[in-house]
Amino acid sequence: MPLELRTADGSDARRAAEIESAAYAPNPFNPILFPGPFPPEAVDGRARQLREELETDDSTRWLKVVDTELAPEQQTVAFAKWHVYTERPRPTPRTFGPGCNVEACKLLFGGIAEKRTRILGDRSYCYLALLHTEPKYQGRGAGGMLVEWGIQEARKHNMIAYLESSESGHSLYKKYGFRDVECQSIDLSKWGATEKHNTWSMIYDLPGISNE
Repeated sequence: MPLELRTADGSDARRAAEIESAAYAPNPFNPILFPGPFPPEAVDGRARQLREELETDDSTRWLKVVDTELAPEQQTVAFAKWHVYTERPRPTPRTFGPGCNVEACKLLFGGIAEKRTRILGDRSYCYLALLHTEPKYQGRGAGGMLVEWGIQEARKHNMIAYLESSESGHSLYKKYGFRDVECQSIDLSKWGATEKHNTWSMIYDLPGISNE
């Protein structure tokens, strides 16, 4: 199963949404954050949202990893959305549609966004906003290929690289040289969680670039 890293475009949006859904499904916090029910067109709606951002946000970079031995419609097995911010990005309010626990999502994602703004300030940076791998391809190097692309892009632009990591991705990012800056730990017990949800803010250090 030879894997190749390629640039993705708007035609990949639906496959990206499918992979995102499959990758999140086993997460123990998924039933709390996204309890459903979801409308039948939920995946198409998510694909449309991704596509619109790609078309309107010049900072957006899409990458995919493909298995060249699969049928064309299933070749994409991992997807990432990086942003290359040469100036401080404008805040964009996040909305949560049908099937989402709006209160819990605002607590989680709102807190993450606030930390990002505070940590990075006015610096330019490369930001990994999304990285999802088809579950049966996890652990086979696809995620690493997508992370490495962003590191090389940061080096090319002489920027730091930044991301937020869940428990499941934390070891991968540390393997590629990202270090922990802060950890957001939120209590979702009012919705039945038995442990806190942790998200690490992580930076990839480049020689000569101040991270203060």
